[in-house]
Amino acid sequence: MFDFDLVLQELAKPRLRQPLPEYLPSNRGAPTRVVGEDELSAMHRQWFVELERRIEFHAGHGLDIAWLYEWAAKYTWSWLTQDMSLNHEIYTHDLRYVDPTTFGRTMVGLDEFVKYNMSFFDAISNWRYDPFPDQMYIDVTPDGETRLVVRYMGSGFFDGTLRLYPYDDTAPALQGMGTLVQACAVDRYHFTPDGLMYFGETLWDFMDMAQTAGIAPRDDSWQFKAIMQAARLPGLAQRLRRRGPKL
Repeated sequence: MFDFDLVLQELAKPRLRQPLPEYLPSNRGAPTRVVGEDELSAMHRQWFVELERRIEFHAGHGLDIAWLYEWAAKYTWSWLTQDMSLNHEIYTHDLRYVDPTTFGRTMVGLDEFVKYNMSFFDAISNWRYDPFPDQMYIDVTPDGETRLVVRYMGSGFFDGTLRLYPYDDTAPALQGMGTLVQACAVDRYHFTPDGLMYFGETLWDFMDMAQTAGIAPRDDSWQFKAIMQAARLPGLAQRLRRRGPKL
């Protein structure tokens, strides 16, 4: 049995450099208030309270998914500590996973999954993961498969290099500017009957993150408008090719 106090101990540790700004220093179209660590940790603890309520609700309808609480505790601990030693207790060895950074590919296997995770840890060394208590969705299919969807906030100072697929020195990369990033994403997880995740997907807005990190310009800037104008060129070239030469 995993000791849940280990999760509480990690949530009690400060991770983000202080003092935090009142608003994100981003290039988004509207100011975004920074969520402080005390609020993030309280939100995360409340998420587990809500998870327990959902598990009890399902039990009242004859569905036993009590194992999901311990799975979530191990998963959270792994992310907060950046320690992948419990992977064999959380995922199948042939786990399949999808993320916008794979550009349509599917990662297969724990080795690929760890490389993907570490690319984010390398880019945002004090990264923390905090789910929203009221934005969790549990589904048990008629065949008995359990699925979990979680919306969460990722926070940290983007002061490293985020390598995209294949997450090594050959990969295209985004260089952080050292600014605080707080961005939301949605994860979905599919589990085997013995409570291991065999498929997962992370969904996040690439442009939103780039503007939040200060890498992409504001939408009302001349730089952004120039980029949008340049994006028309491939389509224009394609239309001209389709027309072909006139005799």
